[in-house]
Amino acid sequence: MTHTLSADEVLTTTRSVRKRLDLTRPVSRALIAECLDIAFQAPNGSNQNTWQWVVVDDRSLMRQIAEIYDASLNDFITSPEGQAYQKEAAKKVAQDTTGKVAEGMMKMSASVDYLRQNMAKMPAVVVPMFYGRPEKMDLFHQASNWGSVLPAVWSLFLALRVRGLGSAWTTAHILREKQMAELLAIPYGDYTQVGLFPIAYTIGTDFKKAARKPVAEVVSWNRFGARS
Repeated sequence: MTHTLSADEVLTTTRSVRKRLDLTRPVSRALIAECLDIAFQAPNGSNQNTWQWVVVDDRSLMRQIAEIYDASLNDFITSPEGQAYQKEAAKKVAQDTTGKVAEGMMKMSASVDYLRQNMAKMPAVVVPMFYGRPEKMDLFHQASNWGSVLPAVWSLFLALRVRGLGSAWTTAHILREKQMAELLAIPYGDYTQVGLFPIAYTIGTDFKKAARKPVAEVVSWNRFGARS
C-alpha cells in the first residue's frame, strides 16, 4: 500500500527511523524487492551497476548481525575518536544555557540505543556494497564509487517511505566490516560495504520536517563564504 504524498513531502519528511520501527510486523521479500527495483533507478557512475546488495531476513543471521553492530558501537565509544566526540558533546551541553542541546543529544542517544538493543528483532536489513576497496583508490575514484551507490540507498529510503516503511542510516558496523563480510560471505577484498540499513514498517506515518540550518547560513554564492 502506497501513501499519497507529493514529491516535496517525501523529500522533506523521510527520516532516519529507529524507535518507531515496527518489530512485530513482517515485511515480505516481494515488497523489499519492489523498493530496491525503484532504488536501482538512481544514477550511478557510467551506468555500470557495479553494486551488490545483501538483504538479510534470517533470524539466526540477524542475531549475529546485531552482535557485530553492538560490538562496533562499543569500539567507537572507547576509541580516541569516540572519546573526543563525547568531550565535544559535553562541552556543547555546558555552553548551552537553554537546555535544548542536552535535550537533543539525550533524544538522539536514546534513539541510537533503542536500535542497538533491537537490531536482532528487525524484520530485515540490507547491506549495499560497491566493487573495489577505497584504500586502494585515489580520491577521484573513491568519490565516484561512493557516489555510484549512495543515491540508490537514499532512493530506497524514499521508496520505503511512500509504502509505510522506514529505515535508519547506520554505518557503525563498518568498524568490523571484515567480520560482517565473513558472516554474509561477502568477498572482503573485492567489495566495500557502505552501511547497514534496517527495514521495517513504521509505527504511524506522520513524519515531519527536521530542524536544519537555513540556506542563508550554509550556502555561498560564487566564492566560499560569500553569502550574497
